[in-house]
Amino acid sequence: MTADSSRSTYWDVVKGIGITAVVWGHCMTRFGAFVYLFHLALFFFATGFFYNEKKYGDSPFAYFGTRLNGCWLRATVYSALLVLLHNALVRQHLIVSDAIYNHSQTLVNLLNSSLMLYTESLQGALWFLPAWLLASVIFAGTVWLGRVCVRITHVQSCKLPAICLLNLLFGVAGVVLTMKGMQLLYNIQTALTVCPLFLAAWLLHNYLPDFRKYATWYGCIISAFILYQVNERFHIFIDISSLSIPGLWYYPISLLGIYFALCLSNLIEKLKPLRACFAFLGRHSFDIMALHFFVFKLIDRIYGSIIGASYEELPHFPASFRTELQIPHLLIGLFLPAAVGWGVTRTSRFCQARMLPGSAVRLSCRSSAQPEGPQNNGSGSAGA
Repeated sequence: MTADSSRSTYWDVVKGIGITAVVWGHCMTRFGAFVYLFHLALFFFATGFFYNEKKYGDSPFAYFGTRLNGCWLRATVYSALLVLLHNALVRQHLIVSDAIYNHSQTLVNLLNSSLMLYTESLQGALWFLPAWLLASVIFAGTVWLGRVCVRITHVQSCKLPAICLLNLLFGVAGVVLTMKGMQLLYNIQTALTVCPLFLAAWLLHNYLPDFRKYATWYGCIISAFILYQVNERFHIFIDISSLSIPGLWYYPISLLGIYFALCLSNLIEKLKPLRACFAFLGRHSFDIMALHFFVFKLIDRIYGSIIGASYEELPHFPASFRTELQIPHLLIGLFLPAAVGWGVTRTSRFCQARMLPGSAVRLSCRSSAQPEGPQNNGSGSAGA
């Protein structure tokens, strides 16, 4: 295995841990608060780590376009599917809604979904997508401004302080907005809040490229112990989508959780079966993020039919029967959407191979956690 392929596999494993933590937090009864401390921060961090300044340093909007091009079509297809299934899900008592859409309402919600204005409860995990896109372009913009400072002042050393200062200021602004309960369109407050995570990852990539030698097994144990104490002793809980963060403590806690995941990835990569499993999940993390709520409800419906559950038991969100079905929710909620993503990617490649260059419709999502260039095979997912 080459260094490049090893690096790609490693970051697929990192994303696999991240998406497993996301699904775990939505269906398991133990350690949900633990994984909430870092699971989404991990995806923002991974994107920042592979930001390509050489390619996008003077073109932040080109970077935004690349990120959008990599995820918009697949997100729109998945969200449209959930809108079209809305009436059937209501009739099956799988979602809490009294509304049966007519043709006009369906069309409006389809158009809203194409603009990443999600209206369905089962689209809930996709709130992350516009925040991730905006955070990406904001961070790219700070790098561009840092480079502008160099051109204006002719002082190369001013670039890094400018980039750091801008990201820290954006982060503080995001924390203030979040702490005040100000939920802005497209979760702009979250995009601002996570800018320091992009910065930390970018600094790590540029100034400590051999960081993995510090991601040790004992580091994994120590960081996990501290995070557990954060939950159990200090009762700190993070749910950035619900505007629940512990102020500026969000950053050291998130970075400690990221360090835990990086250490754990090092351990998993040494175990071939686990490495293959988590890398597969990481490559299709976007599909899992988009579809796992829907899979939960399918499992609930099947189980409810078997045990003769009343209709009142079925619509609980994100999952009913959490005590009885937490393991099926976790495993099927991970691997069924990943299998769907794998099938969509394979079908897309098959179609592209038989279409003229430039006319192929790309359904595959590029990975936010893969380096630009030859290491990126284009089969990964957006930073889910």
